Amino acid sequence: MRTQPREHATPRFASVRQSRQGAGAAGFDHGRVRASDRARARARGAAPVHPGIGEEPAKVPLRVRRPGGLALFGLAALVVIAALAGLRVRTQARILELGEAISDATAEHSKLIDEKRRLEAERAYLRHPDHIQRVATQHLGMERPEPESIQRIRVDARADGEERRGGR
Repeated sequence: MRTQPREHATPRFASVRQSRQGAGAAGFDHGRVRASDRARARARGAAPVHPGIGEEPAKVPLRVRRPGGLALFGLAALVVIAALAGLRVRTQARILELGEAISDATAEHSKLIDEKRRLEAERAYLRHPDHIQRVATQHLGMERPEPESIQRIRVDARADGEERRGGR
């Protein structure tokens, strides 16, 4: 469907080749040389790309590279991951502390329930009439009264009420 034949892609990349030829001693910023570049240089009769033995290499000014783009993003991601990992560790430690506190509280609760049961049983024993009679006779020296020695006292409710009114 093309009406015109497409040109070869070489002209589009000509500016890239020209910039490489001017960059660094070998045509690249890193100083490395491709084998094909060496062969072309020899064919043109140009000086060797690498200095020979005993020759001093051309001085290339050092460029300080700042982290940018992907490196900066990677560093930020690493910081975020480290912060999240620290938060996770801290959360897990807190969970373990709370688990230990719950365990201690549960143990104390069980101990208190056992003590409550023991005290309720002791209270029932101490309130039993047989126990009260035994303590009264053995420890306090009390005796059961004879039916003849029991005297009944009657209090008249009306007389009691008059005394209270008159004693105001």
